[in-house]
Amino acid sequence: MLIFDLLISYFIYFIMAIKWKSVYMLGIGGISMSAIAYILHSHNVKIMGSDISYNKQIDNLIKENILEFSKGNNKSFVEKCDAVIYSSAISSDNSDLAYAKKLSKPIFSRAQVLGILTENYKTISIAGSHGKTTCTGIVYQVLSQCYSPMLHIGGVLKNIDSNVNIGSDDLFITEACEFKDNFLSLQNDISVVLNIKPEHLDYFHTLENEFSSYQKFVDNTFDNGTVILNNDDPLCQKLVTKAKRLTFAISNYADLVAKNISQYENGKYMFNAFLNGENLGKVYLSCFGFHNIYNALVAILIGKLKGMSFADIKKGIESFKGIERRFEIIKQTKYCTIIHDYAHHPDEIDANISLCRSLGKKRLVVIFQPHTYTRTHDLYDEFLAVLSKADEVWLLPIYPAREKAIKGVSSFKMKQDLAKLNKNTKYFKNFMQCKQEIIKNYHTNSIFLILGAGDIVELAYIFYDKK
Repeated sequence: MLIFDLLISYFIYFIMAIKWKSVYMLGIGGISMSAIAYILHSHNVKIMGSDISYNKQIDNLIKENILEFSKGNNKSFVEKCDAVIYSSAISSDNSDLAYAKKLSKPIFSRAQVLGILTENYKTISIAGSHGKTTCTGIVYQVLSQCYSPMLHIGGVLKNIDSNVNIGSDDLFITEACEFKDNFLSLQNDISVVLNIKPEHLDYFHTLENEFSSYQKFVDNTFDNGTVILNNDDPLCQKLVTKAKRLTFAISNYADLVAKNISQYENGKYMFNAFLNGENLGKVYLSCFGFHNIYNALVAILIGKLKGMSFADIKKGIESFKGIERRFEIIKQTKYCTIIHDYAHHPDEIDANISLCRSLGKKRLVVIFQPHTYTRTHDLYDEFLAVLSKADEVWLLPIYPAREKAIKGVSSFKMKQDLAKLNKNTKYFKNFMQCKQEIIKNYHTNSIFLILGAGDIVELAYIFYDKK
């Protein structure tokens, strides 16, 4: 870490520890921002926040008397706060940010604040292009069998019905987001890299730049710490570190390897864990998907590093209930299954399609809302290739998030190009049209796989069957 960054870090810590009585959080509804709000509140900091829309995270904060909320910008919050914290979704020309600068208010990014919050802990940071939320949840569930760790996660962990846990031990488990190099604000005792794939190319531009950022993330591991890497991932193999290096794999040699893999139930896997050649025992995954074997391997390594018995590690993995919006079964009848997943990258979509095929239904309809124009443009051919594996593809308009439209990039064009591949494809202008089509097809012995990281969750949850 550069000396300048260290000076900034210590300055933030001084401000937080000594002077902050209240903060104003721009983009408070973000899954990470809302988790940070809980953590700051536990340090007796008053929370004010704004967002362009209202969601479950905001509702929970208000119900627990933690948050004073404004829908949209609020100059009075800027005037009253000791510091402003903004998420990556906030544009640089935001009027509240401009007003805060005019008033000379301290202004910090979400990533900077997360970095400071972890400074007095033994930090376990889990990074990767895909899978980090679920992996973070499984690691927490394992460590919570013997410890009371702090948790900051980019999704709602069903075991605790929250995206945060205020722990009493000196462990801090956090999801480490690579977008805009946010994860470089973290100093880690244990750094995990699950995989490195082309992602956030609107920021990184090239895979080489992205890899360079992951190397910097690994470099932020303390020399007496541990780096845990996926030895089945070609780019993870190339990462170097002065810290202790541990590897996990399914196909290649590694310190920890999964063997004797089989499905014990449709979509759910079991395996034997071999650590340095020793058979630790058998693990039954409670969550769907072959890819979760990798997440379980990470949890085993971290549990072992923390001195846990395999019996306790196994109990934690097998008691994991999953993450909301991660292969979440929304509705299930005799003829129809509706599943929602946050997947917005071709690799994630591919994993979800493969998993659906293992469930045994005859017809798979993928309902997809592309996330951001740049990702759709940069990975367009990959999206076409993976979506063509479904029996039908239903498309919704691109969710722009922080971006402006790019000429010639649209879901409707994607529909036309999929049709050229002889794929049965439909396009819907809004959720209501799509909802009606799902209802018309309820009795067709189908899986409806609803995918996307935007507000498509609203479409999925229309059908939600509360247990």
